[in-house]
Amino acid sequence: MNKPIPEDAGWYLDEFDAERFWAHIKLRGGTPYDGDPLATASGECWIWNGDLGNEDYGRFRLFGSWQMAHRVAFKDFGKKLPDELSLDHLCRVHACVNPVHLEAVTHAVNIGRGSRAKRTHCIHGHEYTEANTVNQSRNGKDFRYCRTCLKASKHATYLRRKNAA
Repeated sequence: MNKPIPEDAGWYLDEFDAERFWAHIKLRGGTPYDGDPLATASGECWIWNGDLGNEDYGRFRLFGSWQMAHRVAFKDFGKKLPDELSLDHLCRVHACVNPVHLEAVTHAVNIGRGSRAKRTHCIHGHEYTEANTVNQSRNGKDFRYCRTCLKASKHATYLRRKNAA
């Protein structure tokens, strides 16, 4: 093997899988999150250079199926991760697998810490105020909408249907 495995690793992966896994990680990943005001992690990211799945999260073939690389790294450092919890990247770098940059939290907390939750304006520039915001829940997920944009969308749908008839 040409890449070193960190000293604290080795709780989850056997020798064969550990060698394959750690060969895909750039341990000196720099600190690409320096300009991100939401980032709260310190130290360098460990960037996953293997296969990337949805939204640039690393993935690794293990036990006959694809596993999220950051979850494998978290478990390989002996940390517990119940199925109902997700991992929040404190550095805000999706390809990072540094266990110090990961925190096990509920999905709601993870979403609440993300960039979408911190937005103050919708994509059309309308401010999210109490009077201009609609919160909806569908299939157990919470969504936030701009009333101004919803009204415009409903009006456009009305006109489209009126002209089609």
